[in-house]
Amino acid sequence: MKTQKVDLLGVGIGPFNLSIAALASTKSALSTLFLERKKEFAWHPGLLLNDAKMQTSYLKDLVTGIDPTNPYSFLNYLVEQHKLYPFIASGQSVISRLEFSHYLSWAAHSLANTRFDQNVQSIEFDGDLFSIETDNQCYQSKHLVVGTGMQPQVPAFCEPHISNSCFHASELALRKPKLSGKRVAIIGGGQTGADVFQHLFDNTFGEVKEINWISRRSNIEALDESCFTDQYFMPDYVDGFYQLAQQTKNSEVSRQKLTSDGITNDCLQGIYQRLYHDRFVLNKPSWWSIQPNRTLMSMAHSELGYKLHLEHGLTHDNTQINADVVILCTGYSRALPACLSELAKQIPLNPQGLPELCPDFSVKWPGANRNHIYMVNAGIHSHGIAEPQLSLATWRAAKILNHASGQNLYDIEPAEAVVDWGLNAIEQTDQRLAALGS
Repeated sequence: MKTQKVDLLGVGIGPFNLSIAALASTKSALSTLFLERKKEFAWHPGLLLNDAKMQTSYLKDLVTGIDPTNPYSFLNYLVEQHKLYPFIASGQSVISRLEFSHYLSWAAHSLANTRFDQNVQSIEFDGDLFSIETDNQCYQSKHLVVGTGMQPQVPAFCEPHISNSCFHASELALRKPKLSGKRVAIIGGGQTGADVFQHLFDNTFGEVKEINWISRRSNIEALDESCFTDQYFMPDYVDGFYQLAQQTKNSEVSRQKLTSDGITNDCLQGIYQRLYHDRFVLNKPSWWSIQPNRTLMSMAHSELGYKLHLEHGLTHDNTQINADVVILCTGYSRALPACLSELAKQIPLNPQGLPELCPDFSVKWPGANRNHIYMVNAGIHSHGIAEPQLSLATWRAAKILNHASGQNLYDIEPAEAVVDWGLNAIEQTDQRLAALGS
């Protein structure tokens, strides 16, 4: 079996590694290859509901923020699909998740440096190169970039109940459940919970008998998407944020939660108008409830369905609801993929169980002087709230490519900032102290 050698090999083909692949595709200075175990591209297929919208502009695609002339831009996708003018006429400022997924798939299967049906079994390091083995091929690479995504997060007491009637929302569109006449509980108050509620209300999966939407949050909260909030998603803020003390970083990430994990105003208004029409115009009997400030504490199952035990966040009162189907909109967690098990022995982990990242998104590990391991969507605790979002994916991709190649393949110098965060002083102080120490 012939071994293929490259400069940078990516494990996983999601939007973040795809951005790196697209930007690398026009640069001959660095040979790249990206591997995906699936046979074709798929981006959260279980959440590709008809009316689900993106939370970011379509200009925050794979390449436009760094190289708008790149052939894998969203606008070029529209041109190649012969739908640019109809799109312009539609007046959309944000697009559907379904169309963005179509765009990503188009790019993934058009690029020459992507390969599907390549299940990475192991990755080892011999002191000079990384050796990567899949089910049917061997590769060697000077550098790695890991972009294997996150795993659905399920409360431990829910795990024994996972079935066709209790499942994570990431499987909803794949399962296509028949919910006619069912009592359904939705657990989770973020954008996914809102999308699921809307589609159940609209009878996408049949005419539901009863919906209870449960959230730990104090209200059904909107995405914080003002023009000044968007400054958190700028390179200058991310660079400055990296210099902060870890305790301060953790506090800021928590405080900024709604900049990425709230619900779009369009979605909220659409839901509220549905509720108003249903209750105050049609005067229907009560068949739905929205219950914020409730935490799911435990659940039990019998032939009569699920009994969900809730605790109120303010009064601490305990209540119970019954459901035939439970849909868990409980988010995702990050973890190292199994193929890194050997390398992981050499990589120090932070309290979140993930590697510490340098400013350039490379991992701090003993071989970092010559061989870099980059990780994407693993640095929220080091780089801030923007790191797991699409907003700066292109900038991060360019930063990784520049660092891996040792060249300025792309200009990533930040534009003059609108907001003075006062964070560059931290970096300047660090530089002065380093100079004094030398």
